[in-house]
Amino acid sequence: MAKVSLGAVADRVFRDVMAPLVLGGDLVAGRPIGARAALAVGVARDRSVADPELIAHVDLARIRVARRLVAVDHVEAASVHEWALAVVLHDLVQSTNPRLPSLLRASAPAKLIAHVDAALEHVPQVTSVREALARHTWFSRLFEIARTDTVVSWWTGSQTFLGTTPSARLAAWPELRRVHVDTTSRPLTELPTAGGGVDPALYEQSLAAFLARTPLTDLATLARATPEFRWTAATLALASTRGGSTLAQRAMARASTEAVDHALGRATRALVAGKAGQPAMVALELLADRALAAAEAVLAKGVKGATLPREAAPTDGSFARAAGAIVAQRRLLGAAHGLTEDDRTRILGVLEPALVSASAGELKALLT
Repeated sequence: MAKVSLGAVADRVFRDVMAPLVLGGDLVAGRPIGARAALAVGVARDRSVADPELIAHVDLARIRVARRLVAVDHVEAASVHEWALAVVLHDLVQSTNPRLPSLLRASAPAKLIAHVDAALEHVPQVTSVREALARHTWFSRLFEIARTDTVVSWWTGSQTFLGTTPSARLAAWPELRRVHVDTTSRPLTELPTAGGGVDPALYEQSLAAFLARTPLTDLATLARATPEFRWTAATLALASTRGGSTLAQRAMARASTEAVDHALGRATRALVAGKAGQPAMVALELLADRALAAAEAVLAKGVKGATLPREAAPTDGSFARAAGAIVAQRRLLGAAHGLTEDDRTRILGVLEPALVSASAGELKALLT
């Protein structure tokens, strides 16, 4: 692709994908871009995005995303790899376009997914907490992407519009023709099964691979239904650092506590059951941080004798809480906890229901 063409593509990607992904609004999926251009597009960015006002709005919005997690006043311009991820996301969404097979050929969705996967192989994992945060400022709203489908029905028939706007004439004379308009919002994860021609399993694998390239986003959205959260090398590497763990905890705090515990419990059980060793310990240490934070929140209420709730039955969520409590207990019984004896005793008292739960017994059995 010529440099001029790359410049035009870069402008389109910024205007139609990156800006609305950060600011909100319509994300426009145009002609597929492909793996070859994905990394090259970022090289053309500086001379191609011609709207400085839009750039300024995007930068301010990205700072707001970052400041929900850490105090910062500046974000770097998109890196070559962040541009590549934006192109990948564009093509991933376009692979679900119901008209793609007819516009090109029946094999087009599968080939586009193959291009997505090829491009992702050339996007390296993040190497620092700063880089993880930067990528998250671009893709934190990933799962807000949705397509609006419309069904217009009238007295003699109906017509369905998947992601397109119905003609105004179809809604004319609504009372006389008994026109009824129904709209349905299809989230990103449902697009393959809502008229798309792409294999849902391949699509989900590609979406999971995309999340692995932005691990803070993966952790921030781990309560999603699909793709199910699984610990990856990228999320474990982020959680293994003090700064990364802190950002992850703050990001997860924006979701339902029960949903987060459920996802973490399921994913961490898989590591422990698989005898993953050090990776499992990283996950368990993060759960311990959550358990101690929960205990401190209970104590802050000042209710004498208050404890964590007692679990009625073992669940993924109770496994997360029990695992966190057990590892937290080991910390507190060590020599370097930095607490007074009274504080340590009170925290252990709050954790006691989780420590004696059925899920605690399950973890101990898995660890033996």
